[in-house]
Amino acid sequence: MGEAGQLDALERAVEGTLAEGSFEFDGDEAVLRIEGSLVLTTGWFLGLGAGGVGLLLAGAVLSLTGLPDEARWALAPGAVLLGLVGGFVLLLRFTPLARLWSDLELRFAEQAMVHRRTRVPFGELRPEHLVWKNGRFFRRLYVRHPALRKQLAGFFGSEERQAAEFRQRLWELISAPDLPGVLAHGGALTPVQRWIIAAGAPYGAINGFRVDRLGAAPGTAAAADRRAAHDLLQDPWGAYDLEQLLGAVNWLVQDGHRADFTQDALLAARPAAAQEEYGSLLSEVDGLIARDQLEPPFVERLIELVRVRYGDEGGSYARLVPPLLRDEPGADASEEGAELALFLHQLFNDRNHAAEELHRLKALADPALRANVGRFLIWDYGRALMLYRWGHIVGWLAEEYCWDRMLPLALDIQRRYTSWHDMATCYLQGRLLWSGGGGKTQAEYERLIKELATEPRSPWNLVPWDLELTRDWT
Repeated sequence: MGEAGQLDALERAVEGTLAEGSFEFDGDEAVLRIEGSLVLTTGWFLGLGAGGVGLLLAGAVLSLTGLPDEARWALAPGAVLLGLVGGFVLLLRFTPLARLWSDLELRFAEQAMVHRRTRVPFGELRPEHLVWKNGRFFRRLYVRHPALRKQLAGFFGSEERQAAEFRQRLWELISAPDLPGVLAHGGALTPVQRWIIAAGAPYGAINGFRVDRLGAAPGTAAAADRRAAHDLLQDPWGAYDLEQLLGAVNWLVQDGHRADFTQDALLAARPAAAQEEYGSLLSEVDGLIARDQLEPPFVERLIELVRVRYGDEGGSYARLVPPLLRDEPGADASEEGAELALFLHQLFNDRNHAAEELHRLKALADPALRANVGRFLIWDYGRALMLYRWGHIVGWLAEEYCWDRMLPLALDIQRRYTSWHDMATCYLQGRLLWSGGGGKTQAEYERLIKELATEPRSPWNLVPWDLELTRDWT
């Protein structure tokens, strides 16, 4: 029923009415709670207040006309009635008394109406079970099912139109709930924005961030999100300011780890003898770096490692090793120089890089995985999308800036894959290669992907994969 969703329409129907404020939607549990406060369930409660005001006014009139004795007979009861009403309001406001009137819940994930221990499936409800009870001043809507009798809402008599619309919207929710629309209730994201967030959902969710918004979580959780975003930008991304953040994003978009995966796939496709030679040289050079044994024989072994790594083109790469080690200007200006400079940086600065690369070669011995190596763009782009989010959360990037730069990435992702499942499969394989074997965290990623695929509130189930990705926000 449109972008806003069924629940939003229900709330609009009661805006400005007696029933307003009587509904609470729990987005995490997909539950609509109808509060059972005494104000809605008893007309006499409001009547006592009106009676008390009337008696006080009558007493005031009698007192002004010179009849003080008669005035006392009106003022005293009026004050008592108002005192009772006021005292009861205070009890409701500042004590647990309101909890005695338990809420009625519409549980959309379970497709049931629940009150206390009574549970009525939506499929058992009929329109005739929603019954109006009209009084002189109030209209009350009840559910009158053989298993459950409970007031749902109260309206003033003058709110006939709003009351009729409320009943219609409520029945639409019960009879044929648009679950994605219900779960998206109150969300500020448009469908395309929700798709963009969904593409980066695995990396966001694994780090504890919500996947229904660009910025931080609401309420008290916002400060925790900002701290976590700051920490994650600094470690592992080394981004202490905006320039470093954008540098990390640019690297992910232009090259990323998929460039390493491609090179490793070429290595894994070589004969076993060539792979064994490369593995032996890599372990030897890594050991020399770990022991800080960087005398001239080390450079010779490093040059040989580079020559073997790049196969037929090994000679041109090997010639670049000495100038890169001397940090000569322009040594990394060429495509080969930039690629080799990255490899050397990883080898010298990441003590796990050599072991992880050897694990990748073992994983890529699987021909099916090796054939898929050109489809791991999502591993880099999914993290780039999250870096934009973290930049916004910490206050470095404006919302509009993020959306404008995230949309082209989403378009590229949609062109490369056929479904959320296809994208997720490649994401998991990319993570497996990046980690050099997966480890315990791989199982957590797999659990998370399964949850995103099956959870009704997941953005993967709220927006279709083939949604037209054009700017739909202002």
